[in-house]
Amino acid sequence: MPACHAPRTIVGMSSPLLRKLLVGGAALIALAVAAPAASADSIAYVKNGDIWLSTSDGARQYRVTATGGYSDVSQADNGTMIGLHGVRLHRLDRQGHVLADFDTPVSDTRPAPSKTFYGPFDPAISPDGKKVAYSFFWMTQSQSPTCFPPQCVVGINEGGTGYSWADRQTGWDDPALGKHTGWMFPSFVDNDTVLLSNPTHMPNYDVILDTISDGDTGNLVHNWFSDTAEGNPGVGGGDVSRDRRKMAFVTGSSDSTLTVYSVSSFPTTFPDSEAPAGTRPGICYRYSGVAGRYSTPTFSPSGNQLAWSENTGIKIVTVPSFAGGCTTAGATPNAQLVIPGGTNPDWGPASVPAGRGAPSGGALTIKSANSKLRKALSKGISLRVRVSGAGRLSAKATKAGRKVAAGAKRVSGGNATVKLRFTKAAKRSLKRAQSVKVRIKVAFTPTGGATQRETVSLTLTR
Repeated sequence: MPACHAPRTIVGMSSPLLRKLLVGGAALIALAVAAPAASADSIAYVKNGDIWLSTSDGARQYRVTATGGYSDVSQADNGTMIGLHGVRLHRLDRQGHVLADFDTPVSDTRPAPSKTFYGPFDPAISPDGKKVAYSFFWMTQSQSPTCFPPQCVVGINEGGTGYSWADRQTGWDDPALGKHTGWMFPSFVDNDTVLLSNPTHMPNYDVILDTISDGDTGNLVHNWFSDTAEGNPGVGGGDVSRDRRKMAFVTGSSDSTLTVYSVSSFPTTFPDSEAPAGTRPGICYRYSGVAGRYSTPTFSPSGNQLAWSENTGIKIVTVPSFAGGCTTAGATPNAQLVIPGGTNPDWGPASVPAGRGAPSGGALTIKSANSKLRKALSKGISLRVRVSGAGRLSAKATKAGRKVAAGAKRVSGGNATVKLRFTKAAKRSLKRAQSVKVRIKVAFTPTGGATQRETVSLTLTR
């Protein structure tokens, strides 16, 4: 392989030795310049704090939100999405309307070291759009049994995966969902099976499978495999193709490699909690030379392509069929930058909506609101909103999850104002406050149309 291509080589695995399998400059160049074919599916991703959708060739990109604050996104087969907004999860439609806004048992906003839970991270929505899986960290301190206070303090850093319904806050005591500690980076195989990786305790397996319907009882572990070839230090986030014949995981020190695997037999039974030996995947080849770190990869619905993000944006490669086992024949040796600036891609079968996307992130635009607490308590919060037409505009303000003010009115379109009046109880509790931060959920139901929603935070000061 020509030396000039070394930073982007794919290296075939021939355990225990590595060998370069792609040779010949002409063949290499032909593969490197081949553009991914356009299709009816889409890639959801985050760019500059907002959620976007793109065709697989990057030719048409659609802006879903414009409020900012998003760091990750996952899409279901029907096109609904889960976006991570701070420590809250937003269920969104393709036009950016917030269909649900909720937190999780780990959504603690207190500064460290007051809080022990950190998260959620890495949200993944199930193919049917009904469930969400997310990663979290639990950090606390304990005492070594060999010492006496205040000596020998032991720090505990535990990772895990929590589950939630996609339209509401869900506690870990829900018998249909629960949680799974010890592994992170969830990826749905189907609506009840989740691929977990990156163990927080050694020497646990790198990759396991979790059956959600098992619930939290017993926290059953379905051990699958570890990748220790050529001294690989660990496995990060990954994905499995829909036909369950291919997988890809972030690997290497500091997420410096990305490994593609073939699966000859996907495990469905786990005698003594172990996958049968014949189901262990083949380690086919690794990508290296990343700009920064590899993000969790995502397969196209067909399984023929793979996307990830690094510092420069989202890259896409072609993956062989592996019908006869591991091969690099037909694999893209040099990852192609398709969506500059994009991060955390998630591939799904739903198409990109027509048009360019609303620059305001939807038909609702929060224009302004008075921020003086004294005036707001006596006369209400005057919220100015730009709406797409005639309909009913309503708003509700909450503090720590409890309603403190609300208002509604009929509007004719364009710039409209709705006034939120504080409840008597809120006025009594806030009359001596110097400042208060509220979340305002705004809903607009146009005449003959679907309800559109937006959420905004507002700090009122004395």
